Amino acid sequence: MRKLILPAILAVLLPGLLWAAPAHKVALVAYINVSSGCQAPTVDLLNHLKTEYAPNVSLKMIDFGQQKGYSQWQQSGYHCMTIEVNGWPMVKFPHEGKMKAVAFMSPAGLNWTHADLQQAVQAALQGKLQKATEAEVAASSAGWKLSASITTGHVTQDGHRMAAVVINGGAAVIIPGAESQARPRSEAVAKALRAWVAKPVKLSNLTLQPSRDGWKVMAGRTKLITATAADGKALKKSQRAVAQAWLNGIRYWLVARPGGG
Repeated sequence: MRKLILPAILAVLLPGLLWAAPAHKVALVAYINVSSGCQAPTVDLLNHLKTEYAPNVSLKMIDFGQQKGYSQWQQSGYHCMTIEVNGWPMVKFPHEGKMKAVAFMSPAGLNWTHADLQQAVQAALQGKLQKATEAEVAASSAGWKLSASITTGHVTQDGHRMAAVVINGGAAVIIPGAESQARPRSEAVAKALRAWVAKPVKLSNLTLQPSRDGWKVMAGRTKLITATAADGKALKKSQRAVAQAWLNGIRYWLVARPGGG
């Protein structure tokens, strides 16, 4: 009878033991400007992943907002915020029946999402994460379908009433000047943005370009708005700084708030 007990127990336990295979070790190295606070949600996620999957996930955070971290970042050869998963900034993992390739070489919301990082770590824990090539990343990045509310309105800044492009409830583009001029500009930007996000988009296609009149904010090949000398004078910034603020506002409110996809 005793000889039959052990095989019976193994018959019950063995499938479960095989299913619960030991997790693979995962090393995260994040070159990120922690000190600025602008990447706080990503910092929080990285710390959460380390805690949730302890002791299988290790995390090394290199803050290039500090001198020591800046030197390490420069030596790494990277030129933007970068997260390595098991030594790879470009990885691929199973997603919806196929392999998805992602490059964690920019702030979240440009070319990757927090969900991508979570999936990459989970795939690494299962031994399913692979190194990706630039070509594979480009092929996977067909774009995102964003669900965004894009309207116009007004804000008061420095005691002046200014027209604004409102994305998901936030004033993304603040346009100075007389109502008769600023409002049509805000409406044109809102109309162009609504047309742009009607199809899958890449936020990396939001760019700045110099022009004879100032600095243009572009969505792909579509000009959204040009920061002129008058804009710079009214907002007390250079024309390029005004355009950069507009671009940052559009990107932030499209991605970092509810409804941003």
